[in-house]
Amino acid sequence: MKSSSKKWAALAGLASVALAISACAPGNTGGDKGDGGSSPSALPATGWVAADRDAIADGGTLNLPLDETPANWNLYNLDSGTVDDNTISSLFLPGFVVVKEDGSWEADKNFATSVELKSEDPQVVEVKINPDAVWSDGTPIGYQDIQGMFNALNGKVEAYAPTSTNVWSDIESVEAGENDQDVLITFANKNADWPSILGGIYPRWLTASPESFNTAWANGPFAPDGSTFVSGNAFVVSKFDATGKTITFEPNPQWWGDKPKLDTINFKATDRSTVGNAFANKEFDAIPINSSVDTLESAKARSDSEILSSKGVTYSHVTLNGTAGVFQDVEVRQAFAKSLDRKIMAQAVIEPLGVEPEVLNNLIFLNGQNGYEDDSADIAFDVDAAKKQLEDAGWVEGDKGIREKDGTKLTVRLVIPSETPNSALLSQQIQPMAAKAGFEVKIDTVPSADFFTKYITTETRDFEATIFAWQGTPYPISSTESIFNPADSGQNFPGVADERLDGLWAKANAELDPDARLDIAKEIDKIIMSEAVTIPLAARPNQYAVAKGLVNYGPSQFESVTGTNHWENVGWAK
Repeated sequence: MKSSSKKWAALAGLASVALAISACAPGNTGGDKGDGGSSPSALPATGWVAADRDAIADGGTLNLPLDETPANWNLYNLDSGTVDDNTISSLFLPGFVVVKEDGSWEADKNFATSVELKSEDPQVVEVKINPDAVWSDGTPIGYQDIQGMFNALNGKVEAYAPTSTNVWSDIESVEAGENDQDVLITFANKNADWPSILGGIYPRWLTASPESFNTAWANGPFAPDGSTFVSGNAFVVSKFDATGKTITFEPNPQWWGDKPKLDTINFKATDRSTVGNAFANKEFDAIPINSSVDTLESAKARSDSEILSSKGVTYSHVTLNGTAGVFQDVEVRQAFAKSLDRKIMAQAVIEPLGVEPEVLNNLIFLNGQNGYEDDSADIAFDVDAAKKQLEDAGWVEGDKGIREKDGTKLTVRLVIPSETPNSALLSQQIQPMAAKAGFEVKIDTVPSADFFTKYITTETRDFEATIFAWQGTPYPISSTESIFNPADSGQNFPGVADERLDGLWAKANAELDPDARLDIAKEIDKIIMSEAVTIPLAARPNQYAVAKGLVNYGPSQFESVTGTNHWENVGWAK
């Protein structure tokens, strides 16, 4: 889930090839270290209580919180794409592949009888759609739906303005094979992360024109009539109250797969500061802890609950604006990074949750992912090295230890959202740490509702430093490109791209040999780490409080309920 800052969130999880953005999650500002103790490596990749279908009761209701309801139900629209939006879409959008517990993928038999790489030169992917798969208005799911997405997301028609064109821009054509359910995707440029675009498919009428793409689903996922809610999955929206910020899902009567166990799934937008108490009062059946000790303690007060944990993919970081102020100079950015003791910062927000953090020293791979290595040499904590680097760059020590150059003080404006206590905690740590190297950090707390839209986006970029979080995907190489390259990418908030990156992502994406591709990715990571525009802290554990008896729903690293279990298998144990 994303924090109260709702916009400018790139897509997350299998349904996309970009990272999801979120504000740093709320938490307390200190206190004891909770239950203390378990190493991140000891956490499972999937932490929910698993159960077979025959052990699940028929019927029942599931009540879940959201940070907010969708601003647009098309996740590729610039107003949309939060982690919450991805969760909601997984109930009604079809997808041809699913991510398993270990992060690998497989064809989803509900939607595709097979998904195969048919040829490497040229690269051709074939998707054989389950002939039973239909949109709930009766339209068969076919090649036209994927072809429509290709037309909207390949970047050739600027009016569509999607959040990301990753992978889609490398495709040459989408055509029918033997019939409308036999889809042939031919690539102009090879791309090894091609499965990532097959996890969430939109209907052809949504992508028919830029106007429909941007507006047709502004108020809900509609059929072509513009008023009937549509679905290509196990559940369908039965009610969306944008004013009351509630969504109700019921089983899709046209669903061809296993009958959903639940009768109703309700979502309600709720402030993170109150969601723990709401769970304790049994208003919700499960809630994400979001690294908040206050939420954790409130949830524990409920007698029929349990806290479930897994490894996580959401990592907090400090981002620097490389287009203005003192951070236009890479030497100053590196010095600032070296002044920060990232281990202490990570411990401050994660240890109170009972987990010992691992500092993240890579911007492509998470700790434990294949390809991860420590590439932090240019930003490793070293105050003396930071001082020397600043001195070499012409910044001399001035009044009260604040450095100056040509009459300009080494001042940094750190912008944080008002409703995220962890951001406040981290900023209070950054201020004295950076001061030891000669930086004057001024904290500017802005309304959470305005944080991304008025301060952080590439159109506004009204910050010098800020704190938020990225959420990784099982496709860590291609998914990071739009974050770091090119400089004018809609997700490159620092506005910096090293010329050494030119062509490297294209080379990595086109390399179908896994080992050779990892070598290129490691080269990319060393470069983007040296740019020092994104200073990673640590991935936080994924924790949920759930009511006892709820099965097949809760925390996981890569697998989701759109994976092996599916939403139709979420329910209450007999």
